[in-house]
Amino acid sequence: MANRPSAPNSGASSTGTSSTRNGFGSGATFSPGLNINVNKTTGGPQMGAAANPGTGVGRSSQLALPEPAFYSAADVRSYCEALRAFAAYSAIEIEVGAEILKAALEQAPPLPGDHAFRQKTRARSVARKLAKAADAMADAAKDAAAAWAAFQREYADVMTPQRPQPQHRPFQF
Repeated sequence: MANRPSAPNSGASSTGTSSTRNGFGSGATFSPGLNINVNKTTGGPQMGAAANPGTGVGRSSQLALPEPAFYSAADVRSYCEALRAFAAYSAIEIEVGAEILKAALEQAPPLPGDHAFRQKTRARSVARKLAKAADAMADAAKDAAAAWAAFQREYADVMTPQRPQPQHRPFQF
């Protein structure tokens, strides 16, 4: 029993072993467990591509924007923010699509008697239409932000009603 190691929490040390109060002696390591939880919700209300980037071609048939119900300033703000986010994300997606289309059309087999320069010109003219659509979506995002700013400016007194001023009574003896 003389060479028996002491309990980890006893603080005592036997011959040849060293132990600390918490059981971590020389050379001991601390390795906590690692847990990763992944929750995926399916179903329920979604706001489309603006709130769920990465859902493009195969997304569900739900509306991309919330229903326009304007009962409070918060409703106006949330709708304008959702529209801005949707339009900004869509503008990026359309611009990327225009570049991909241009590259694909430039690499397509040429028409008989067509020069390489003419093929690139035709590809650019087709992709330019998508680029214009992307610019229009970017303008829609700007206009949505401007709509919220105009609402705040024009209806600020309605949104934050003023306190009633105290009524002064005439002095009487």
